[in-house]
Amino acid sequence: MGLGDMFGSFGDRLGGLGEKLGGLGGIRESSEEQPTGIIIACGCNQGLKRKNNEDNFYFDGKYMQSDNHGLDEILTARKELDEDGLFVVFDGMGGMDYGEVASYTAAKVTKEFLAVEENVNPCDITPSLMELCQRLNTSVFQAGADRGSDRVGSTLVGLYFHAGQVWLCNLGDSPAYLIRDGKMMLISKEHTDAWYVKEQGLNRKPWLTQYLGVDPQSMRIEPYIKSRYIKSGDCYLVCSDGVTDMVSEQEICNILTGEKDPARCVQKLIEAALAGGGVDNITAIVCKVR
Repeated sequence: MGLGDMFGSFGDRLGGLGEKLGGLGGIRESSEEQPTGIIIACGCNQGLKRKNNEDNFYFDGKYMQSDNHGLDEILTARKELDEDGLFVVFDGMGGMDYGEVASYTAAKVTKEFLAVEENVNPCDITPSLMELCQRLNTSVFQAGADRGSDRVGSTLVGLYFHAGQVWLCNLGDSPAYLIRDGKMMLISKEHTDAWYVKEQGLNRKPWLTQYLGVDPQSMRIEPYIKSRYIKSGDCYLVCSDGVTDMVSEQEICNILTGEKDPARCVQKLIEAALAGGGVDNITAIVCKVR
């Protein structure tokens, strides 16, 4: 694949909606150091084997054109606790047609969606992310239809920060990780037929069961969305499988815990993926909570 968990509640006002959405991990102890903001970095590299780059991202309003070879430098951003921020990786599906068009379309439409203030309800983030995913799916499918193809797709994995909480949203197999108290955990849900491949003893990579670009008339996408409170010291990673296929989880954890600067984390992840073979496009976004 040269290409996704993307994309609310606010306590008492929503009557426990956050808990229903799987999200809050309990009440924060008053003795805990309260977060004050988030530092974020993004990097994208074409890799060593691919002839084009089918990854894209949405990073604080920025994304790449469809015809690109990755970023020349690491992007950085800072968000205070009272500032919203959405950070997403799109992995265009290279086994299909126009992977770079799919990921670009998703990134472009994300910016257009967020530009309309009414599209995001600050009192109920989850439905807003659901609507965004549906909008992206329809747009990616239409981009394929405009080119005479029904085989255009992209994964999506993103983080939406708002009012001391973060919403994870994903479609496909692009992963999201959280490192908290020195332990790394996968927090995204993989939408594949891996269970079937294992059960049947098949010799192939699992196929995606959810992604952007399916015909909205024949199937409704079901993004995985989960919210939780952020905690000072948390580190989040969303990336394409160009990172995780080349770098072990232990090495990823070592990089994320060994570097305080998110930009250095991103740079080291890209370097590790290239050293591991760089067979796919490589995109990573690292968010560290202050």
